[in-house]
Amino acid sequence: MKSVKIPLSVAVMVASFGAQAVEPQGILLDSGITLLPSVAISVQDNDNVYLQPEETQQSSTVTRLSPAVAVAADLGQTQLALGFAAEKGTYSSDEDDNYTDTRINVGADFEMTSRHALALSAQVNSLHDARGAGTTEGSAALEIKDPDEYDEDIWDAAFTYGSANALFNMTFGLNRYEKEYQNNLNVAATDNRDHVKTTLSVDTAIYVSDRSNFLIDLSTANIDYNEDNIITEGREGSLTKALVGMSYDLTGKLSGSAKVGAAQRNFDSDDVDSDKTLSWEVMGVWTPRTYSAITVFTSQASNEASSVGNYIDTKYSMVSWKHEFSEFFSLTTDVSLASDTYYNEVNNREDDTLSYSITGTYSPAKTLDVYGRIRQAERDSSEAGLDYDQQVVTLGLKLAI
Repeated sequence: MKSVKIPLSVAVMVASFGAQAVEPQGILLDSGITLLPSVAISVQDNDNVYLQPEETQQSSTVTRLSPAVAVAADLGQTQLALGFAAEKGTYSSDEDDNYTDTRINVGADFEMTSRHALALSAQVNSLHDARGAGTTEGSAALEIKDPDEYDEDIWDAAFTYGSANALFNMTFGLNRYEKEYQNNLNVAATDNRDHVKTTLSVDTAIYVSDRSNFLIDLSTANIDYNEDNIITEGREGSLTKALVGMSYDLTGKLSGSAKVGAAQRNFDSDDVDSDKTLSWEVMGVWTPRTYSAITVFTSQASNEASSVGNYIDTKYSMVSWKHEFSEFFSLTTDVSLASDTYYNEVNNREDDTLSYSITGTYSPAKTLDVYGRIRQAERDSSEAGLDYDQQVVTLGLKLAI
């Protein structure tokens, strides 16, 4: 069967409701068009579904059904794709927590010449934040009836100038992200979180050797909130980031990239001081054997606040190990630490969340995975009532044709 290149944006969208280890072959139609359907089913036992302290935590069994389909067209130097994915979640404890999320994505990749390429994509998503994980946290999450529901529109354009082993490879990017909440407008003031973020970026890779490049990443984002009040005025502004570093591939067993620089969050309001912080993005993959890989990742990001503060300074680190014992069975373990600082929050809130998990996957065919996962998460917050421990046990199946 002919191999079909799917635009990355659509491939990510189809897999977005769960990590996909399956290798879809697709159904080849006419004129280079391929249909790629998939489905995932999981049953999850969650002992702290609303992320509460021990005294008030509640458990629930959550069943999820996630169908997806993509249509890809291979037209030579042009690749087109359209994707749809949905997820239906059902809670045993309270049917008000049930949800249906959907994602629609269209993407196109154009190889105009050997040195010029253009990638375009658009996403229209209808998603939710579970109670306790969105605009309301702690005991306040028990006082609202429904999870937060919101719409996302994401537009991406990237023009790349360069080629393999060229001295300069440059990618000019334009991204527009829109988020608008659909419920809990009064009980949780979710409309104060509606915003538009427009980002311009230039990523440059300078050839050093066949196995390394010098990297320069520059970006600036303008952040506008829809509502006009004292809360939103304290969040509007801009984010500027500059990173420099290297990408590397050593002996075929160690590869990755490391970039470090600075990020500055400026605010339109004269009452909120700008904030400058060290920023970085480091990833390394070590494959001592073809069937075993260790991945290390750490980064700093400036995120919009869904609850309190003017923005969130997030530092994230993760280590994972995947080992394939045979062509049928693999094991993945990971541990991560997220440290969130809520800038200009009245109580100087800081959260540290430690998560670790182990996943065993049985793959009787390339298109089928059966897996089991145990995940533990612990949050230590400086804010009273926001500490929690959570254990989630999942059994699931993924099928892609």
